Amino acid sequence: MIEKTLTLTQETEIKEKAKQIKTEKKLRKVIPMVVFGNESDDEKEFYVAYMREPSFAQFSKFMAASKKDEVTAMRTLAKDCFLDGDKELIDDESLFLFGLMGQLSEIISTRQSALVNL
Repeated sequence: MIEKTLTLTQETEIKEKAKQIKTEKKLRKVIPMVVFGNESDDEKEFYVAYMREPSFAQFSKFMAASKKDEVTAMRTLAKDCFLDGDKELIDDESLFLFGLMGQLSEIISTRQSALVNL
């Protein structure tokens, strides 16, 4: 498999749009996620989804759903956190399952923390 990468121009454009969305929606964090298309199967060279961190309610909904069906829970999380970009990443089964879903852990990753023994 050939490793695909973004050009510096493409990367800059994606970062700028993320900053614009962050400012417009007054969010603390916007996470752009890129999935490369297959030349033979997809219409685009790459797809971009701009995602936000889930709210408490969205995360709670995800956790409850993940006990029953993890894939459906991930798709629900993606729908809830999607801000802008290529909606096909959520709606198209192949793009979601074999592209976006693997990156969604980024929006629910925990911060570095430490427990201080007293």
